[in-house]
Amino acid sequence: MAYIEQLKHLIENELIPDVEDHVDDLFEGIASAKDATAEERMQLEDMQALRDEYKELLKELKSGDIDEEEAEQLYTELTAMRSNEGEEDDELYDEEEDEDEDDYDIFDHDDDEQY
Repeated sequence: MAYIEQLKHLIENELIPDVEDHVDDLFEGIASAKDATAEERMQLEDMQALRDEYKELLKELKSGDIDEEEAEQLYTELTAMRSNEGEEDDELYDEEEDEDEDDYDIFDHDDDEQY
């Protein structure tokens, strides 16, 4: 029962409130701009869908449809996702893949060469 209770707590007290705060922020931004961009509307819809998924998962937990093993797996996945939230941007940039001048050797030309 430990993971079921931990998962319930995580969803009720952290995930749903965080998503609802984000939805509220999006609504405020849209209202202050008087119009929403397509990206803002999509992000709002995504956040609302995520909130609904969390609420559905919570319902399944409370009704006993999720066993301890599945709860452990979900808890592990959700906490891992949560701890990696700010790291996506860092993964896109790899210092070892920085450009260096050797990358452009094919563009080097002798000054005597005519085109």
